[in-house]
Amino acid sequence: MKKIVKSSAVLSALMAVSQVVQAHPGHDHSHWASNSIHLLTVLAVAAVVVVGVAYKKSRGKNATTKGEKA
Repeated sequence: MKKIVKSSAVLSALMAVSQVVQAHPGHDHSHWASNSIHLLTVLAVAAVVVVGVAYKKSRGKNATTKGEKA
């Protein structure tokens, strides 16, 4: 749980300073919606990772209970 809180704090700090960074011309971090868009992108990627890990764990448990290799 502490690891999640620490990760959230780091993510929040990075999101707070993202307005001053420019990846390339036209990638405007000073736009009013920039923080929200980037946060939603990070959350979407995190959700995909979480679902993948959960799927992998559940598949591994199902396979081991049936006597198969994971």
